[in-house]
Amino acid sequence: MARPEARYGRFAKYYDFIYERLLDYGEDVRYLEAIFRKFLPQKPRTILDLGCGTGSHDLPLARRGFALTGLDLSASQLAIARRKAREAGLRIRFVRGDMRSFDLRTEFDAAICMFGAFGYLLKTADVLRSLRSIGRNLSPEGLFAFEFWQSSAVRPSPYQSWFHRKGREFELVRLSEARYDFQSKVLAVDFRFVILRGRRVLDRFDEVHRVRTYSVPEMRTVLRRGGFDLVRAFGAANGTKKGFGPVRRDTFRVFAVCRPIRR
Repeated sequence: MARPEARYGRFAKYYDFIYERLLDYGEDVRYLEAIFRKFLPQKPRTILDLGCGTGSHDLPLARRGFALTGLDLSASQLAIARRKAREAGLRIRFVRGDMRSFDLRTEFDAAICMFGAFGYLLKTADVLRSLRSIGRNLSPEGLFAFEFWQSSAVRPSPYQSWFHRKGREFELVRLSEARYDFQSKVLAVDFRFVILRGRRVLDRFDEVHRVRTYSVPEMRTVLRRGGFDLVRAFGAANGTKKGFGPVRRDTFRVFAVCRPIRR
């Protein structure tokens, strides 16, 4: 295997091409609106999106009248997000920053962190720094809603899968191999990308992504240490999509709703 790229380096260019087929951003946004209605006394005006990536959640939220600020460390993904917002005629603030430590000098009504981005914080010290940064930038009456991946639902390692899609200008093949470390509870996914046009290879590169997993009690504990109360944790019957059902042992994607602890 070639030397892996920095996370979301060249992958950023193809991210939307892959995930617009795998994720339903419109359904995610409707789910967030339902969360806001259920747990906030009024519709939030300002939303902070942590690990916003290419802005695919931010654009539909902005179209619904929310004032969005997206924070991400990847300059490549932010460039794509800004272009998408500009082409859509939407005013969205995108900031390059590290979710482990930031201060936007704003009290947002709500903060979100979608599709497991929170799990990229591998060390507990970094998780606590991030939670304290979120708390500093969130209204005392605000809400932090995010997704995490549950350790009990991780498939046996190694687990291999592949994705293939043919577009107008190129064809993409992504091979994935996931390995789970039970001691650290970190899921490492090796991605190998091949970009083709006919029989010609246009691009070839590798990336490694590491995501920390949790049980619900573990997440509740780390949230309290970081200044938040876990209000509810939700799962869905098949363990993959978002819903308002209970979290079962086989629920992989858990959606957490929490509030700042009042001092």
